[in-house]
Amino acid sequence: RHVHSVLLEPCVPLLLGRYQGLVLTDATDCLLAGCTVGRMADSGVLVHGGARVTLLGCDVHTTGRRGTEIIGGDRATLTPGGHVVEDCVIHSVGRIDRTYTPCIQLEGVGNQVAHNLLYDCPSSAMRIEGNDHQIEYNNFHSVVLESDDQGAIDIFANPSYRGVVYRHNIFHHIGNVAGKAGFHGQAGIRLDDAISGQLIYGNVFYRSANGNFG
Repeated sequence: RHVHSVLLEPCVPLLLGRYQGLVLTDATDCLLAGCTVGRMADSGVLVHGGARVTLLGCDVHTTGRRGTEIIGGDRATLTPGGHVVEDCVIHSVGRIDRTYTPCIQLEGVGNQVAHNLLYDCPSSAMRIEGNDHQIEYNNFHSVVLESDDQGAIDIFANPSYRGVVYRHNIFHHIGNVAGKAGFHGQAGIRLDDAISGQLIYGNVFYRSANGNFG
């Protein structure tokens, strides 16, 4: 990966904010390495547009809404964004808005999420929109703790969201820890309402089905 500019490597921890932590808009070839972003009332790190922004070895935690929001690539032409979230620990999100506020919101085309630890959120750890993303070697646990009809990874209702690859991830202890299954269910990966053209292989699912599916 060719990184031409470096942003905040390493950075002073960003703690105790009433809004968002870091926002990168239309940024290109940037690296956030070894950053700690936590105790934000809104979301931790937002990457909107641009190309080839990498979050590497960051700790994002204790946010009111999402941990990270990564959006890049052009769906009309299937041009990849090339954003990467790698070797990060993202946890304790959704403390104010409890639903649809995951550790990673991933949108666009051709972005990668690899070797991360994602845990402790009331709803999904990842919500995906778009095409040709790669999700690999991540560890998901203790998520979907409150929401029903959701998965640790959730993708919903658009059959043109195709080409996403989920490989060599581990999903364990997904769902309500109080022993109460949701009416519909809680799962490791939830392909919801006409989602098609996904590739899932080499993953481990352990105690990740809770309810009527999983």
